[in-house]
This record gives sequence, structure tokens and C-alpha cells, in this order.
Amino acid sequence: RCMDCHMPRLNEGLQDIVRTHLIYNPTNADMIESNEPNACNLCHTDKPIDWTVKYLGEWYEAEFNEKSIDFSYKPREQPGAVGWLKHHREAVRLVGTDAVLRQRAGWSLHLMLERLDDEFLINRQFAAKGIEEMLGVDL
Repeated sequence: RCMDCHMPRLNEGLQDIVRTHLIYNPTNADMIESNEPNACNLCHTDKPIDWTVKYLGEWYEAEFNEKSIDFSYKPREQPGAVGWLKHHREAVRLVGTDAVLRQRAGWSLHLMLERLDDEFLINRQFAAKGIEEMLGVDL
């Protein structure tokens, strides 16, 4: 669907992460190079940034600053969503939490458990609700 790539879920709404009202280009270098949530990895949370850059290059002839990517993604081989879940900005952690939960990304469970100790209440609430739904348990 067009909205998945051009209007990704990046904004905090009432008890949910909602689509941005801006129309984005999925090749937005600022998002890709700074390890901010990007349209590709919001759905493909398990894919590393090199996978994303490869396909954006093939499909759109997009080019990115390799030094910026090296700086922002350590290690580059890890799933893109890992950086979001550990990001210094609470809003990025929230969007990352939502992304892995929407994908039912079981590989991220240990990282989601860390979100239960997030300094921001809403991040803890999103993580708890998502873990409960993913595992069918009541925390």
C-alpha cells in the first residue's frame, strides 16, 4: 500500500502510533543516515540498514553518505529496529517498539523486556501491552 512507504507510522497518537500526515519519500537521507525510523524497516524490522540501502539504491537510484551510516549504525549487520529500541530519543524508542510489535518480531523480545524499564511511562506502557499481546500473558 502506498501509505506504508509514503505515510509511515511515525507519530504518537492517542494510545497508538499513527501515520504521519506528511507525504514522505522513502529515500529521505536524513532518516536513513541518522538511524531514525524509516519506511522500509518499519515493516522489515529484522533487516539491517545495508539491506535497506541496497533496495533503495536499486529501486530509486538513491545514494547515501556511507560515513553517516557507519557512524549511526553500530553494528551495521544488526536489524534496523535494534537501533531504534536503544535510541537516545524516547520518541524513536516508542516508534521502534510499535514497529516490532506490529510485525510480531519474536527476535526482539529481549529488547522489548528492556523497554519495560524505559524512563518514559508511555514507552513502558506500549512495551507491556505489546508483550502481553505477543505472548498471550498478563503482566
